Amino acid sequence: MSQMIGVDIGLKSIKVVILDKNQENYVLTGIGEVASPGTDWISSQTTSKNIEEVSRSIKVLLKDLKVTTKLASTALPEHETVSRLVSLPPLKETEIRDALRFEAETFVPYPLDQVSIDYEVVDEDQAGRLSVFTIAAKNDLIANFVKIFRGAGLDLVAIESPAVAMKRLLRQMGVSTEASMVVDIGEKFSNIITLRKDNIYFSRSMPVGGESLTRAISVNLGLDMASAEEYKRAYGIREMELEGKIKNAIMPVFNSMAEEIRKAMALFAENGEQKIQLLILSGGGSKMPGMAEELTRILGIEVQVVQPFLKIDATKIVAPIDLNADGYRFATAVGLAMREGA
Repeated sequence: MSQMIGVDIGLKSIKVVILDKNQENYVLTGIGEVASPGTDWISSQTTSKNIEEVSRSIKVLLKDLKVTTKLASTALPEHETVSRLVSLPPLKETEIRDALRFEAETFVPYPLDQVSIDYEVVDEDQAGRLSVFTIAAKNDLIANFVKIFRGAGLDLVAIESPAVAMKRLLRQMGVSTEASMVVDIGEKFSNIITLRKDNIYFSRSMPVGGESLTRAISVNLGLDMASAEEYKRAYGIREMELEGKIKNAIMPVFNSMAEEIRKAMALFAENGEQKIQLLILSGGGSKMPGMAEELTRILGIEVQVVQPFLKIDATKIVAPIDLNADGYRFATAVGLAMREGA
């Protein structure tokens, strides 16, 4: 069996999932979460102290979980990366990377000597023309992640995009629609990921997350953020709750989020692809009461909340959370833990 630690480092919390793989089956051997030391560690103001604090948090969590393996996989924050689906003429494998660096000059907002570029060929037509999902990230950011995992005593097998981890998870879950979209709702940012079969076609981040919805309640109803968060979790955007006051406070921000999703769906269709058939919600903000139903009404498609442990054997441990009710928050970590070891 091969064991992998998936580490999802968010602005609010750090989530860890440890999976064993036996042939094609995954077995859950550990799961846990710890609060992130602060929200500024990933900014341009990152210091050695910030990095050490994140390393220490991961190390303590893994010690509590009695993890023995050192192999780990993680993902860069989507809002700190730049990705694009690039069309290329017929090229050999050895020529693709050089061609992408030329193309990257048109969409990467940093000097190319400051970034690393990775890619995945997602399609090739009959004439040999390529569709390539390309992602670029600043070298300084990558170096900080390497330092974090070195400080935690882990062997970092891969640093990838959350979209790649989500694609891996959905494949294992057996999501079989021709065209699907994932909206991963985090604390400050939400990621929109469009997939056609098993391929990523679009991935972007929008600066709206669970905190934006909580703040809307706080401002409109004069509540502190902690109380507003409790009201959001309890009532969400259900029409009949508290005479609709919570829903009325949330809806301007929620509609902004829904409009970004609708635009992404339209962009996918305009590029000659099929219409999105399924919207999957993940992340900490995805189970707000009424959210799935409201998105179904606005967008006119099926909406589901991801169930990352659906086809994973979770009988070997006593999980600290209800995997059926709360597992959606660990979707990215599960996808990372499914990464093959080097």
